[in-house]
Amino acid sequence: MSTPDPELDVAAAAMAAEGARFVVVGGFSVIANRFVRATEDIDFLVPDDIDNDRRVLTALVALGGTRLRDDEPLEEKHLIDQTHLRAKTNAGVIDIIRGGLPPLDYDTVEDRAMRADYGEIEFLVAGLSSIVGFKRLAGRPRDQNDLLGLEEIHGELPVDPIPGLDS
Repeated sequence: MSTPDPELDVAAAAMAAEGARFVVVGGFSVIANRFVRATEDIDFLVPDDIDNDRRVLTALVALGGTRLRDDEPLEEKHLIDQTHLRAKTNAGVIDIIRGGLPPLDYDTVEDRAMRADYGEIEFLVAGLSSIVGFKRLAGRPRDQNDLLGLEEIHGELPVDPIPGLDS
């Protein structure tokens, strides 16, 4: 069975309905910061919090979610105490990721995020400085292209020191 195209509105509505804390990062955050390009999945940054993990899992299960790599039904062990979960859902592939050290920790990214109004729901989308940090850290060709596109739109990009990258 093929995976549906990512539907951010559907995924964010499911997360919001469960009261989950999350910030949209990845391709959709690049698009929200005015560099329009295709994306294959939805990336949610979530805090390291067991109660929030349970709300996230409930939302993913409501979306018909299974673990992408083996189609295993989602369970707490797939997210609690884990750094990453990639799920296949009715709203497309959803990556659940944790933040790292400042400035890419959840609290800093949340503080710098933009509020998105998507019809009947509001949610947070990573701001430009956070996107630049994540893209610099990942360093893949697509990430480098995103940085070039964002720079064409915004001019000189904000660059925060990233532990392990700039030390």
